[in-house]
Amino acid sequence: STIPSAYILPQILPEFGKLHPDIYFVIHQNDSQGIIEGLNRGLFNLGFIGMPVNDDNIICKPFCKDKVVIITPVSERFLKYKNMAETPIKELLREPLILREKGSGTKKIADHFLEMTGITEEELHITARVNDQEAIKNLVAGGLGISIISEKAAHNFLLEKRILSFELPQYISERNMYIIYHKNYILPSYVKEFIKYISEYNM
Repeated sequence: STIPSAYILPQILPEFGKLHPDIYFVIHQNDSQGIIEGLNRGLFNLGFIGMPVNDDNIICKPFCKDKVVIITPVSERFLKYKNMAETPIKELLREPLILREKGSGTKKIADHFLEMTGITEEELHITARVNDQEAIKNLVAGGLGISIISEKAAHNFLLEKRILSFELPQYISERNMYIIYHKNYILPSYVKEFIKYISEYNM
């Protein structure tokens, strides 16, 4: 799915490639639900997604942690919020909001967060639904609204000071990223070797 494809695999694949120069990768990016469906249809050897799978045919193993944050434009109003002792969640959620598409792990976390705060989507000012994290960051930086995205995805824009981030309560924001593969498919040896490498990789 989007976060592993864009922000985790680029860290892992070059190192694995040096150890196994005879192996090449075919990478397909989709949302988490699309990857689960593709795996069940036999399109992939394995997948990396941002939510657990409730499917008896699929083996689902956590391999690293991520968390979601609220990101905002860099403006005087949001800089004032940044100086507060606690994240002013209710105030932030009155802002125009850019959400991920349905089917993404990040959207599922955002839905859970809104449910925990007692806010329905009907009460929000949703200004856009976007299926690309880079587009969301650019829209937030440009002032269209705020968003709830992966901290890994936000990292480069935060370093460049193009956006601000606000942490959510840990029990809501933290999540696992998962490696998944079909229980009934015979995996080639090089795929098993890659799964072993991922399982032992220190992130």
